[in-house]
Amino acid sequence: MPNRSAAIDGIRGLAALSVLGFHVWLYRENRPKGDRSLLFDQVGFALHLGLVCFFVLSGFLLYRAFARAALGGPRAQVGTYAIRRVARIVPAYYVAIAGVLVLYTLSGFDHITPTAGQLPLFLAFGQNYSMDTIMQLIPVAWTLCVEAAFYVVLPLIGLLALRIGARPRTQAAMLVSIVLLSTAWNRLVVDQGWNDVVQKALPTFMGVFACGMLAALWIEHRRSIDAPVLSARATALLALTGAALVVGHSAWMETTFSLDGWRPAVRDLPAAAGFALVIGAVAAGRGPVLHGLAWRPLAGAGIVSYGLYLWHLPVLLAVREVGLLPEPFVPRLLVVLTLSFLAAWLSWRLVERPAIAWSHRRAERRTRVPVPRPAPAGARS
Repeated sequence: MPNRSAAIDGIRGLAALSVLGFHVWLYRENRPKGDRSLLFDQVGFALHLGLVCFFVLSGFLLYRAFARAALGGPRAQVGTYAIRRVARIVPAYYVAIAGVLVLYTLSGFDHITPTAGQLPLFLAFGQNYSMDTIMQLIPVAWTLCVEAAFYVVLPLIGLLALRIGARPRTQAAMLVSIVLLSTAWNRLVVDQGWNDVVQKALPTFMGVFACGMLAALWIEHRRSIDAPVLSARATALLALTGAALVVGHSAWMETTFSLDGWRPAVRDLPAAAGFALVIGAVAAGRGPVLHGLAWRPLAGAGIVSYGLYLWHLPVLLAVREVGLLPEPFVPRLLVVLTLSFLAAWLSWRLVERPAIAWSHRRAERRTRVPVPRPAPAGARS
């Protein structure tokens, strides 16, 4: 049986490659700006759902310890959680900021370079909260602001989960409530015509994270009752149902069916539910689905996916600025993919992996039980 973590890496790799492909499609001179009549353009636009997959994965992976605690397991270590989150995203992000500033200077691309006075916002994951800095420098990093806000809020949700009791249905109801509240928030955003600062805030995407959290709750409930591993057939059926939801959502985006005006509020929830089913199938199942997702090149892309995500768009913009980016899609994709993988591999080897190793050592020291020293002779007990 393939390693489940390798299959999860494969899902992460697909998400990263999907977002990269979306931006290669998006940043083209001949891209249609209105309705997408060609299947190629419809598929190109649907590739943005890789971002949704990343959010669902975050909800799933990070909520598992809190779900386990809520169902009666050991308490989640919030200090360890914070150390690992900081080590995972901050060092590589800071190196990317410095590297991208150099890259833009060398290429002459200065259209989205912030001023020196604005840089502290980027360092604090705060660029989303100003119209002067949102989508600047590393445009895709707006999602990191959302992720960082989610990291802060998640322990509070975990605390609430502990307070409401260990019944799985009650836990699930709490997470479904988050989905509904997020949908209501999005309807309010649409009705009020609020700008990108509000549209790219955590409440907008909280329902997507909650889909992954529901998958985590299901897996931890199965674990608590010693449920058997799903059969290969059940795994495939669950994964195919999830994939069908993602494809169906992509097709829905190309129609005018609006659910009486609720489509902007629902946003990408059907796709998020589909990704949650696929992730749940991998975490609970076995068989060909896991073998396919654990394919080494795909899992390798997942391992370096953070660097790939950070670097691919600045690479694309800089190479295009100096006139070295082909216009046809396939050569364009190959150029961006090759250069981005190189940057991502360097980020992983030189920054991310050492930071992760440090965080694990630090976490081990925090959880190590100290051995009491013997009392000196004559001391009181």
